Amino acid sequence: MSPLIFSATAALLMSTTMLAHAASPSTSTGGASAIASASPNVLATASQTASQTAAAGEPPAARTISGDNPVAIRDTLAKQPLHAAPPSLPDRIRKLVDLPRHTPPHDPNLARLGLDRELVFVIAVPYGVLYESKTHELTVDADLSGDDVPGSILLKKSVKGPSGRDLVIAPEAKAKGYIQHVDLIELKANGHARTLIHGRYAVPEDAFTKTHGDFAVELHCTLLPPYLKDQHVHSDPTDENPTDITTRTSTLYADVHAIWLVSPQSGTVLTKKLRLSD
Repeated sequence: MSPLIFSATAALLMSTTMLAHAASPSTSTGGASAIASASPNVLATASQTASQTAAAGEPPAARTISGDNPVAIRDTLAKQPLHAAPPSLPDRIRKLVDLPRHTPPHDPNLARLGLDRELVFVIAVPYGVLYESKTHELTVDADLSGDDVPGSILLKKSVKGPSGRDLVIAPEAKAKGYIQHVDLIELKANGHARTLIHGRYAVPEDAFTKTHGDFAVELHCTLLPPYLKDQHVHSDPTDENPTDITTRTSTLYADVHAIWLVSPQSGTVLTKKLRLSD
């Protein structure tokens, strides 16, 4: 793309975005939802208002760590499939120049389901956060993907049913009840295989001490077409793993525009400026 065309398209996008923002009334979200099943990678959460997540300036010293239930979001989209409209001119330009979206897109399909808003997914970060007490510097370098979903952010994983490993031979596994149902919910961020979060920030020692080594990230995002893709895969018992396994993988598509590092125990927001890369 020539510099002249790039400059013109960027200017057009900025102008269109400003006009759309001025013409649309401000909205806020409410309600609460609890995560239905336990997962090592997801924290139990309740929904958060858009006005809180969009607040400018320094974050409060403590707050309730809250977010959206990925199971509820997936099930809502699965029950009422959406047919995405062709992308608008601003959306095409935004994707072309890789500019972030700061306001949720106007989408009547999502509005009908109450999902035309900012979503917040909270994911535990058990490793990859280091603090240097001498320099008061916090370093984050972690991968949000899982072994089951490389190239995507793992929002939730649950396994129901017993494993027949070391307990039964493959031909007898299903008859003896060694049947598992695996449920995976993953997030494709901005249409890319970006799962790594990283950053380096100055954090006061007293703020870090209050975390007790417990960290999570909040992914602030809005849904994008195609919104959801569902895949079911069945695996017959094998000699290595004598278990009849059915895996459901649900992929949510979203524009991630902010990543916060938080402490679930103290409610402290350590930084709002984590970066996502592949």
